[in-house]
Amino acid sequence: MSTDTQITSTRVGSPGQFCCSIVVPVFNRTDHLRKLLSLLKVQSTTSIQFEVIVCDDGSTESCQPVIAEFRRSLPNLRCLRQDQRGPAAARNLGILHAKSDVVVFLDSDVEPDRYLIARLTSALATNPDWQGAEARVLASSESTTPVRDAAQPAGGRDYDTAGIAYRTDVLRQIGGMDENFLSAGCEGMELAIRVLEQGRIGFAPGAIVYRRQSRLTVASCWQARKNWRFVRILASRHGFLAWPHRRTRFPRLRTVIAASFLQPLRRVRAAVRLIGKAPDESARGVFLSVVDWAGGVLMIPVILFEATPHRLSSITPRDPSESRPFVARAS
Repeated sequence: MSTDTQITSTRVGSPGQFCCSIVVPVFNRTDHLRKLLSLLKVQSTTSIQFEVIVCDDGSTESCQPVIAEFRRSLPNLRCLRQDQRGPAAARNLGILHAKSDVVVFLDSDVEPDRYLIARLTSALATNPDWQGAEARVLASSESTTPVRDAAQPAGGRDYDTAGIAYRTDVLRQIGGMDENFLSAGCEGMELAIRVLEQGRIGFAPGAIVYRRQSRLTVASCWQARKNWRFVRILASRHGFLAWPHRRTRFPRLRTVIAASFLQPLRRVRAAVRLIGKAPDESARGVFLSVVDWAGGVLMIPVILFEATPHRLSSITPRDPSESRPFVARAS
């Protein structure tokens, strides 16, 4: 049975009840969620010591059969549902309802090592000056081609929400994630930059999550063009196209160059290297680079002329005018 709950406070529950609150934003892909929950139930930290908050971002697939499947093995599993507003808003929903002093962000399509939770929470416990602890995010496959998602850096300072822990108080203090970021991409980095203003985010290399590498298509590359809007917001607001690279003096111009030239060029160069080994993959990579280029060119007016929005969050907005009421449905 579902219950409508109007959120009116930034503090829901009593922090400290569990060692951590694992927040998982979900939009469909219930098969991935099932795999993730199956790996969480075999963590070295027993399941009664942490809670799992699945934040359903208006999925068209019902999560309830998967949630019901794990009720017994994950007794502190909850599912909260909101109208579709993006992964940043879904994670904020989890922050609002967390009942522990530590929030661990996991994507629904990752595979956590069985020691992930123990090592992230231990890193924060033994380093009281850390505001967050970053896991090592590795590709689930060693094969990286121009037609698959790029492998993630494994040396830290990427601040990937696929696997990272933060102190709950600092997330609430800075107002959580910016809900202007409507798709996955820069929202985690934008959050990390503001957390770093409060203190250090450490790296816990023994805490590992594996990320699936999905095969890129024309549709996915074309959809990804919209992310340049969020890259530009990040660059205009903080001076970074990506972290921890140096600040840029001309954020809009630099974003245009990255969208219309650098990104397609990187894919072409990677594709050319595969001509001898995998000519079909190489040709496909070149074609996708053309899609990247066309998408980047079409986004130039948005990058150059769209206004940089004020931060928007359900958690203690800096300006009350930035807030908007919403209803979260707990199930």
